[in-house]
Amino acid sequence: MKVDLKELAAAFAQSDVRQGYVDTAAGKVIMMADDLAERDAMHYAMVMEEDWERYIPIPNIMDGDEAAMMRAFAESRPREAVKERLLTALQGAGAVTRFRHQVRHLLLKPAWEAFKQEYLMKAARDWCEENAVEYREP
Repeated sequence: MKVDLKELAAAFAQSDVRQGYVDTAAGKVIMMADDLAERDAMHYAMVMEEDWERYIPIPNIMDGDEAAMMRAFAESRPREAVKERLLTALQGAGAVTRFRHQVRHLLLKPAWEAFKQEYLMKAARDWCEENAVEYREP
């Protein structure tokens, strides 16, 4: 079965706060719920352990790639003044908060969301190819 690339990209967007898996046999993305009881979590762990080759953990790309994603967005801006403001916001502690503030202040939220979605779709596509997971484009 093929995994839905858009669903996988959405899982990547949550990968810093929730653990997810791709069920390669069913072509499904499985995200563990935040409020999952310990007993339920153990049940899922046991089910996955019984057929472990079927489940591939989704990597936490947000912690590792979020800064690179923001930098790439800033670099993609055609106006030099906007690019500089975004790049300056990305320096030092609190960079993510400053970057998001600048995105709102500069009225770039729709452009940022579209860029982020495309970035995550590419990451999902690359991950599928690296892990020999069949996928379907939306």
